[in-house]
Amino acid sequence: METTTESFFHNLTEEVSSTFPPISTTDAVSQTLVSRRDSLYIVVPVTIIYLVIFIAGIIGNVSTCVVIYRIKSMHTATNYYLFSLAVSDLVFLIFGLPPEIYLVWSKYPYIFGEWFCIVRGLVAECSTYASVLTITAFTIERYIAICHPFLSHTMSKLSRVVKMILIIWVVAICFALPLALQYGVIEATHISPDMVICTLKNPYLQHSFELATLLFFIIPMILITILYSMIGLKLRKSRMMKKRNIRNQGTRSAQESRKSKWDNRNTGKSSRRVVKMLVDSYHVCKDSVS
Repeated sequence: METTTESFFHNLTEEVSSTFPPISTTDAVSQTLVSRRDSLYIVVPVTIIYLVIFIAGIIGNVSTCVVIYRIKSMHTATNYYLFSLAVSDLVFLIFGLPPEIYLVWSKYPYIFGEWFCIVRGLVAECSTYASVLTITAFTIERYIAICHPFLSHTMSKLSRVVKMILIIWVVAICFALPLALQYGVIEATHISPDMVICTLKNPYLQHSFELATLLFFIIPMILITILYSMIGLKLRKSRMMKKRNIRNQGTRSAQESRKSKWDNRNTGKSSRRVVKMLVDSYHVCKDSVS
């Protein structure tokens, strides 16, 4: 039995690798052959979690977009970035989660076709890249607003923010498209009549996913960490200066209060001297008249 299984996978590897690279086909098919569906103890909880995420995500992101769009006072740079994030989440939820729920219940056959397999890969990559770039751009905006407020006034125009968001989506699509074109549908009907799966089919770009991880995860993470650290230091310094100013104001107020008391005391003494002089002058004048 073991010999038959080994020869079976050996023949499968040779047949599939003649058309597709073995790294993207044999591994995917062999993993799928385990079972068409996992145990219900796994499938049901995962499905419930996916449904909760889907419903909450749709309601939350749609509400965010509607509120920002309708209320004019919310047309700010920050809310425009939030709008872009909500759109990327919506696209990912609509195109990614329903097929994923279906695959939880049936790993194969893949019924959505070659075109949707590529689109699903494009949406997954593009929405992820757009979200990361949007968060990075938003962090840069916060850094400029807090650490360089005078520069922020010249860069806070909404038209510039809209252009930045459009550039983010164009860059995300341009980087996601080559990776998405590597996906495709693999048919292994000689193994099972309905053995059709969506997986990495044509990995013609070597180390493309490693490069994407570097550009859209590692570098943004480092940049965001550095910028928020600088923001934190700036806010801490500002808080310390505020406490120092309050302390100085208290000291100055105490000094002014003591000075005011001293001045009042001196004024009182001067007034008493003047009154005494007037009284003495009156008596002198009265005695001289008498």
